[in-house]
Amino acid sequence: MFARLTAVFGFVCAVATAQTVCAPTPVYGICDLVFDIPSAPTSKPLDLHAEFRSPKATTYLAHAFWDGGSKWVIRYSPAEPGTHAFRFTGSVAGISGTQGQMTATTEAPAHPGALRSANLHHFAWVDGISFTPALYMGAVVENFGQLDLARWKSLVDARAAQHFNHLAVTLVDAAGTQTFRSPGFFRAAEEKFAYANQRGILIDLAFFAPELMTRLLPGEADRRTWFAYALSRLAAFDIIWQGTEAWENYEDGRALTKEIADYLKTYDPYKRLETTRTMTTSAPLIDDGWMHIRAYQSSDDAIGSIEQQLYQDPAINNFGAADTTADAFRHHLWNATMNGQYPLGAVRDEVSAGAMKVWYEFMQATRHWELEPFFDVDGGRGLQLEGIEYVIYVENSGPVTVTVEKHGYDAEWIDPATGAHTKIKDPCKGETCVATPPGAGHDWILHISREGTKAGMLKSVRFVSREEELKLQEIVADPEKVPFEITGPDGDTLSLAKPAAFSVKLKRQSKALQHMVWEWTGEVTASGHGYRVIATGADGTFRIPANIAAEYPAALHVRLYGMNGLGKVYSLDRNYTLTK
Repeated sequence: MFARLTAVFGFVCAVATAQTVCAPTPVYGICDLVFDIPSAPTSKPLDLHAEFRSPKATTYLAHAFWDGGSKWVIRYSPAEPGTHAFRFTGSVAGISGTQGQMTATTEAPAHPGALRSANLHHFAWVDGISFTPALYMGAVVENFGQLDLARWKSLVDARAAQHFNHLAVTLVDAAGTQTFRSPGFFRAAEEKFAYANQRGILIDLAFFAPELMTRLLPGEADRRTWFAYALSRLAAFDIIWQGTEAWENYEDGRALTKEIADYLKTYDPYKRLETTRTMTTSAPLIDDGWMHIRAYQSSDDAIGSIEQQLYQDPAINNFGAADTTADAFRHHLWNATMNGQYPLGAVRDEVSAGAMKVWYEFMQATRHWELEPFFDVDGGRGLQLEGIEYVIYVENSGPVTVTVEKHGYDAEWIDPATGAHTKIKDPCKGETCVATPPGAGHDWILHISREGTKAGMLKSVRFVSREEELKLQEIVADPEKVPFEITGPDGDTLSLAKPAAFSVKLKRQSKALQHMVWEWTGEVTASGHGYRVIATGADGTFRIPANIAAEYPAALHVRLYGMNGLGKVYSLDRNYTLTK
């Protein structure tokens, strides 16, 4: 997709006052400005920065970082072709106040732009005012630090051939605890990042494995120093920031993720997309204002489908973390897709990787950046761009009925295991399409679309075709209008030491209410930790984490979301006293 090359610009303090020119660097490549500063302490950030001004007058502030011995580096990635002027600032005598220029080239293959969230729930490459659809597909890579460069390159090459464009890694795990502050530790990671970027793959980076961050960096001053160093080195690579693994497991995970976001605001001049890894959902952090992507680790479709109706920004889901078979992985892949989520799979075998390749090749041929969950279907789950395209997942082979806008459509069945296509002749009569999969015993994809119309739309410069901007639905919270009631837990007190049974009862019957999905959340507002998903389903037992509150007894706010078969979401609230 694009190349990433490293150009090195070196000079010493004695000649720093002369105007210098960095070797030409490809747009979105990396240029390292290298200094020899023997007198600089290596235990804290150096007061040396470079203010870059692009040809279109966009400014970037890059910070110096130590790279061993007396070597210091300022790293920059130009986002526009042409001449970029820079000026050194700070308190380093002989360097601060001097100026220079570097040239960014447009060497092929071209980089598509900066990855951004767009169109309510999707991604786009943004280059100036130009938007290009971005189809996210990621794979989780375990034991990143233990992979040598040769094995990493082999993995990257294999995943690139399968169309993966994101690899999710963890920078510091148990094996890296002794070296995670050293330049050599970072150089090894950067070499891998650079190779993935050369192959058109972005790195989705979690900084620490579960619970390691506060153990290794217990104080805020420790964390600020480390993040200043890490981000000054890493921000120029094509990265999505994913905070820390399992934010919920930290005693004050919400505050820690906000702290990381503050470091990114200071040390990432490119404003890369941000989220954090999760045990279930990162959506409780949305109100803090720093997150661009909702992250999930769940194959529970109630959570994904309901929260897609509650929140904007794209959602990525490591849906297959617990899968043990390729069939289960494929089913969860397509159900996550029907939730409106993009896949970030823990790929356990090459059969599962092949299923994701099929997914990508099919979705790439759709208007994926405009598809939204669609509920007017019997026998399957769907996405739609109304009147243009419908994608229906039939998990259990059987007839499916889809209500569409009245047009002429092309239709086909796709085998999600092999990618084989089977054309269907005239399945749609008026506003109703009825079709039966060509084979039994496994899942299928029904694709109904106006292919000629889509081809014409691709010639348009419009990124979005809907005349009205997509908006989130208004949740019905008036108890008089909510068609169900909470019937359990009984009483006003819950205890962590005793399982609490929950239940819900419908107040009336209708076809839409026959297909309800449920999500229960719990929050101790006074703790400031955000909500946790404590259950799904109409009945069962709450799973309330002990760190939901800082002190006990605590006031627990329980909220029940119910979504009917037409995608309408209702909510009810109950308050309890929570004890240990």
